[in-house]
Amino acid sequence: MGGALSDIAKRVSETRFTLQTEDFADGRELHRQLSSELTDYLLPRINRTQTPFMIAVGGSTGAGKSTLVNSLVGRTVSPAGVRRPTTGNPIVVHNPADTKFFESQSFLSDLPRSTDPTTSTPSVVLVPNDDVEPGTAVLDCPDIDSIAESNRELARRILMSADLWMFVTTANRYADAAPWALLRDAAVRNTSVAIVLDRVPPEANREVRHHLSSLLSESGLANSPIFAVAELELAEGLLPHSAIYPIRSWINQVSSEAQSQERIRQRTLTGSIGAMPAQVKSLADYAESQESTFDDLQLSLDQTFNAASEGLAEIFSDGRVLHGEVNARWQDFVGTGQLFRGLEPTMARMRDRISAAVTGKHDAASPLHIAILRSAAISLREQAIGVVDEISAQWLRNPAGSALLDAHPELRQSANDLEDAVKSAVSGWSNEVNALVRDIGQGKKSKARILSFGVGGVCAVVEYAAFWDPKYTYADDHASRNDANVALSLAGTIFGEQEAVNLIGSIRDRFLTTAAGILGDCRMPFDNVLRLSAVPARQAGVLRASGDRLEVAL
Repeated sequence: MGGALSDIAKRVSETRFTLQTEDFADGRELHRQLSSELTDYLLPRINRTQTPFMIAVGGSTGAGKSTLVNSLVGRTVSPAGVRRPTTGNPIVVHNPADTKFFESQSFLSDLPRSTDPTTSTPSVVLVPNDDVEPGTAVLDCPDIDSIAESNRELARRILMSADLWMFVTTANRYADAAPWALLRDAAVRNTSVAIVLDRVPPEANREVRHHLSSLLSESGLANSPIFAVAELELAEGLLPHSAIYPIRSWINQVSSEAQSQERIRQRTLTGSIGAMPAQVKSLADYAESQESTFDDLQLSLDQTFNAASEGLAEIFSDGRVLHGEVNARWQDFVGTGQLFRGLEPTMARMRDRISAAVTGKHDAASPLHIAILRSAAISLREQAIGVVDEISAQWLRNPAGSALLDAHPELRQSANDLEDAVKSAVSGWSNEVNALVRDIGQGKKSKARILSFGVGGVCAVVEYAAFWDPKYTYADDHASRNDANVALSLAGTIFGEQEAVNLIGSIRDRFLTTAAGILGDCRMPFDNVLRLSAVPARQAGVLRASGDRLEVAL
């Protein structure tokens, strides 16, 4: 059984709640509770660590816990007063013989030790007292309904690490919801509980005790003893000896009778272990929600960016980049439309016209080149912004994704730096085109033709042709088809037909690679955020398996 519990502790420690799903808060709370119960209570006892018998005194704000503890000890060891909350740290009243155990960090190991009950530093306050039986400790808990969440969590943690609860409530607050949520947990774990009903008016004693008894029976705690403390004047902050004598006698009896103490200890331990498989399975359900949500976010990211990447070839090959200003500059480049009206079968005449255009006073190649780069950059930026907006919209429909977007505003601000990145990428591609044309121009075959047209003009022609592919061009876009055919014919005349096809294909592929790089840069912040929020694979499965092993061992 010890091995099964150790395995559960390992699996629980490996479980992560990184995504703010709808059940995130409940899952994280259960995870915290199980972690502390295993570390603070179950593992030390199942591994047979010699631990004192711990009696936790818990209850609501102002119920009189600290006053009761002080009165039982016979002196002020725990702050009590009108200021709320008065107890922020656990006060451990123990026999000096047990000091070594509590100083050794065996109890609440993550908290430092102190001997000052008034300290505001989170710590375990140790108060040695000779009147406490050796092997027994009384723990004064913070308020279970404290306004400070850390106090509430610590109170529950201490109660879950104790062998016996002494729950303090008052005649007018015993039916409050907060105590009963914890008391029902105690019933599930078979934790032994004693109820101290404080400040009970004599005339209401019978009625209140009867009603409280019925509530305890309904919650599975019918055998819990009830101690009533009348509403009395305090003497130097302490209750009269006669008022607490029944409680002190009962504690002394439990503390001094090893058989009784062991019975209570074993009952609580067995109940806690028996409740563990169901709690682990509940935690596995929450963990599975984390896994499925993470998978959904990852899938939407993959599908959206993959679809965008796959669509790049169509976007930058169907001629849409050549519309508008590019088309107007192309018409100007080839002779303001005259070329199409008087096109002669020989390409020499066409070459002469374009050569005149690029070598005369009117340089039509440079405006065309600029228009192509501008149109390509605009289209690329639109695609990048579009895919970021799409994935953001999908994540917004998911509570966890929406929380990630809120926590990482850079995900929505990727367009801020996109303008310069796109310009730089397109400019780099254009420089590659220029280098390719110049490199080919070193050969005798194409050198004269390239010089005749001018390097700028040739670059404009092949760039224009690169954004048109018959596989993607719209069937009814005859004008673009004709213009692109002219560009292809010109490139064939300059370089030779096959070399032109190869060159234009290479230029197109290089631009698509550039475009894919921009999309990859846009995706990177999303990948980084998911990596930081990664959920361990199969954490739900290993939790269920560890819970099943303990269930079999029981």
